[in-house]
Amino acid sequence: MKRTPIVYVFFLISGMTALVYEIIWTRMLTLVFGHTVYSVSVVLAAFMAGLGFGSYLWGHAIDQAPKKHPLLIYGLVEILIFVTCAVISLVLSEFQVFYDLLHRWVPESPALFQVIKALLAFLLMFIPTTFMGATLPLITKYYVTDGNRLGTQVGLLYALNTLGAALGCLLTGYFFISAFGMLETALLAT
Repeated sequence: MKRTPIVYVFFLISGMTALVYEIIWTRMLTLVFGHTVYSVSVVLAAFMAGLGFGSYLWGHAIDQAPKKHPLLIYGLVEILIFVTCAVISLVLSEFQVFYDLLHRWVPESPALFQVIKALLAFLLMFIPTTFMGATLPLITKYYVTDGNRLGTQVGLLYALNTLGAALGCLLTGYFFISAFGMLETALLAT
């Protein structure tokens, strides 16, 4: 079966949007936590855990799936990323309101309140990042056709995704946020 090269472009864009979300969600959570260290820690932990879990889970699942459908499954996962990231971005943009309501029910303990905020933010971001982690195993299943060229083919896919991630960081940090704003940049990435 002939492999279409347009999927390479989609995978590059997938890496780009993932880092757009990571930067935007970090900034959104900085407004909630009041400190960049906490927001970076929560976002990074959620991304690494979600990517690892998604890769593991979907890597095993795609091995059990029929070999004719990895591209279709990849497209469906990208749609799930789109939907969950849009919803999470909207929720995170209004997180302070939610936390103000939560503060009424949580006893007066700043440490407990910070832990609850961190857990809620982590769990919210874990969902779309799990889908993001699925993309490399799915695309690998589609593109890797020759076991002798496994390293080269997977390396190319990973390089394209990483290049997209670098472009996402560059454009978000230097252009998108100043031109569109945080929530609009997150929604643009979807």
